[in-house]
Amino acid sequence: MTMKTFKQHLKEASMWDWIYKKNKGVFYRGVGRSGKGTGLGALGKGVYITWDRGMAQAYAKRQGAGGEVKEYQLKRGLKIVDAGGMGQPDQDFIDAKAEMGFAPNQFSDDPMFAGALTMLLKKKKFDGAVSDDVAIGICIFDANNLKEIK
Repeated sequence: MTMKTFKQHLKEASMWDWIYKKNKGVFYRGVGRSGKGTGLGALGKGVYITWDRGMAQAYAKRQGAGGEVKEYQLKRGLKIVDAGGMGQPDQDFIDAKAEMGFAPNQFSDDPMFAGALTMLLKKKKFDGAVSDDVAIGICIFDANNLKEIK
């Protein structure tokens, strides 16, 4: 029996379903002493989390002294759009970006960009977005869909 590669898994199931199952719904976020993250805004406005503890650790370190990794349990059954990254994004994501005048892989660090993208994706009934680029990670639009694991 051969082991499946990460890419094969992504092709077969939706990337989001696979990541959720693999992590059993537990995700990480690197925060500073204030409890805030860096929030890039590339996937919209919300809480940025990752499936990779090491990446969360790197973000926590960038926040300076007192930075830490928080663990979250994510609600089951959320509708998450695939924002691509290395792979191809979902058509819904491409369409939302096009409505804003952006190519699928373009983004702006302007908070207006994140707000508009979130609004368009929420209109399509999405709860968040996921990138296959671990440094960008996952954006959950509504913090009530996350519960910190103490």
